[in-house]
Formats: sequence, structure tokens, C-alpha cells
Amino acid sequence: MDRFEKYKQLKEQFDFVYKGIHLNRVLAVFIWGLANNTVTFSWKQYALAFLAIDVRKLKFDAFTQSILSTFGRYNRKDHLELYKTVLERLNGQASYNNTLELGWRFAFHPLLACKILAYAKKHLVGSSLSLCQKLQLVVLCLHYCNVIDELKHINLRGVKKYLCQCSVLDLENLLTQYMKLKGIPTYSFQEGVYYIFKTNIPLDAVQYENFETDHLLCWGQYSADEDASYGISKNRLYVAGYPKKVTLHPLKENNSMKRCMVLLARDALRNANMSLLNVLSLAASKYEFCLKLHPSSDYDWYNNYVNRHGLAIVSKDKTINECLNTEDYDFAIAVNTTAYYEAWMRGLPCLRFWDESFDLTAGLDDVFSSIEDFEVRLVKFRDLEKSTLQKQVDEMLRYVMGVGIDNYKKILCN
Repeated sequence: MDRFEKYKQLKEQFDFVYKGIHLNRVLAVFIWGLANNTVTFSWKQYALAFLAIDVRKLKFDAFTQSILSTFGRYNRKDHLELYKTVLERLNGQASYNNTLELGWRFAFHPLLACKILAYAKKHLVGSSLSLCQKLQLVVLCLHYCNVIDELKHINLRGVKKYLCQCSVLDLENLLTQYMKLKGIPTYSFQEGVYYIFKTNIPLDAVQYENFETDHLLCWGQYSADEDASYGISKNRLYVAGYPKKVTLHPLKENNSMKRCMVLLARDALRNANMSLLNVLSLAASKYEFCLKLHPSSDYDWYNNYVNRHGLAIVSKDKTINECLNTEDYDFAIAVNTTAYYEAWMRGLPCLRFWDESFDLTAGLDDVFSSIEDFEVRLVKFRDLEKSTLQKQVDEMLRYVMGVGIDNYKKILCN
């Protein structure tokens, strides 16, 4: 059984419902971790059984606002920036709530704890979970039940819509379910290019398997088409546009295609990264390859490799935005990263390496797997009429990323 099936099986087993809210949907990411033995749970987290997130502190002004909005409980500055950027377009109609700032309230519900323990004992029989893992699941379930009990203190007067950063995760999933029970339409942002996985299905698949919101604000039509192919109603999928503030750069004139920025995947795909580097090392005498590592990658390990094979590596302090420029580089190569699209936005032709260990998203005819394929694709882009290539790039970025589209105010403020 693959990891996606393990997750779905365990999630189905633990369908505990409290006051109309399905806790297995709230805990989808944690259940994935349990099913695939990737969970880390510290002793301090057991205290969550006696705590509730202080949702009473959610901010909303019924006199000036109509949208209650939240940003989830994860420390991602890039996603928080996306959230703030969109709120700025809504003319003050949406409240701002970073839920990491809400704090805690003490909660003690022994009868509820016994009820969840009894449910887990009955429904997790035959699962692969250890006693400790079952207890961790019970603790988090009780914690979010504590939060549900706190929701009765929220005044929803004047709230016409609920908007969150990511409705498939934790607290925001809980809030989305709660708002739907109260008859309030729910909306969720998209955090990247969403698509359906078919190979080595990762955790990211909860995006469509655990789909919760009434309406998802997709970046481009591509993600809407992908989710629709999974069976999600097209009426729930709005194309809202690329939310980041970006200045598009035209393709470089008279591009020699010599200096290359290599955008590697996270370390979970190190084998794919290494397959690419083994290909590029064959051409290191003809091109200047400079590696940009994923933040999670082992810098020293890759640094040792490049020193032996005539490649270079970018300082770990340098950001993607600083790397993707036509002054320092002529083109880029990407391994399973949305930085591929950002490179094209900045006027850098970008090829994609593929070794069949992951799924490819929509893009141009720029995929290679060998040194021969690499040379063919590179010559193609070097010799193609610039205006023809620019048209292909613009159409691709609009379809996949929603570049040039901005429907957020139209969707949320009408």
C-alpha cells in the first residue's frame, strides 16, 4: 500500500465528529504523518489536551468589514506576505488575523477526553499505530474539540464571508467547517501551483483530497482544471490571478546561453537532483553552472560535490529573487520547483529536468533527461525568434500562474 492509500485508510478509520465538525479533516496533515511514520511529537505537545487556541481574540469590525479572514498557524513568511498582499486589494473589507498571535486558553473536559479515547480504542483496532501514536492523535483531537467549544463565544454578526489562507489545514479547516455550518460562504487562497499527483504522491495531495472550502481562489486556469479533473465542482473553483507583486521582464536579447542558474528541489528529491548534476557535469567545460539549493538542503554535502565536478554554488544567504536576473545569468534549469515559472517571469529561459520520479506541471517544451536532450532544448530556445518565444511564455504564465489576472476584489467584495 502506498503512502497516500495508508493516509486515506487511517483518516477513514478515525472519523470522529464533534458538534458537526469532522476532526479527521482538521487533523489531515497529522494523520498523514502518523500513517507514514514522519511525525515528530514532543512531550510538551501533550499539554495541548488542556489548551484551546484563543479564538475569542479573532478581530472583525462589523461596522466597516464584511469578511472575516485568517492566516493559519504556520511560520511561513512568504505565505503571510501573499495573504497581506491580497488583503490590501480588498479596500479594508477583510479583517486581518494571524492566528499564531491568538494565544491560549485553559480547557479541561474529562468526559470528552474519555469519549475520544473510547472512540480511538474502538475504531483504531487493526491500525499500524503504536499506543503512543494513538495517544498523540487523541491529544490533538481533544485540543481541537476544546477550540470548537470556544467558538460559541465568537460574534459573527455582520460576517458575510469567511476567507482563509489554506482551508485544508488544522485550525483553518476547523473554522471553514464551522462557518459552513453557520451558513457563511467560505473562501480559501491558493499557496502555489496546485495539480493532481500521480507519481510518488506527497503530502501536498491533501490539497485536493481534503478539499474543504466552498470556493478556492486559484492562481491560474491550470490549477482549476487540475482540481476539476479530480472531481471538484468547477463552480467551486475561481481563477483569481497571481497574487504576488511582480514586474515581468522581457526575454534577453542576443542570449549566448552560457551562464546557468540551477534551481534544485528539496532534499526529499535528492536522487533527482543528483541525476541532473551528473548530466550537467558532462558539460561543465562548456557552460557555467551555479546551483541554488532549496532551504532544506545540506549545503556542505552539495558544496563537496560541486568542488569535485567543476560546478559552483550560490551562498545560502542569497534569495531566489536575487539569483533570478538576466545580468548574472543567461538561462536556468529547474527540478520540480515553481521557481521555474518565476525564472520565465524574469526573462530567463528555463529548462526542466525530469527523471520520472515526480510529476511535471504544465509548461513549455523544455524538458530534458540526458545531456543530448539538454543540448537540443538549449539550441532550440537560443535560435527561436524572440517574439515567438515571448508569446509562448506569456500564454503559459497566464494559464498556469494567472499572471496578468487580478479578480480578488471582484470575487470577494461583490
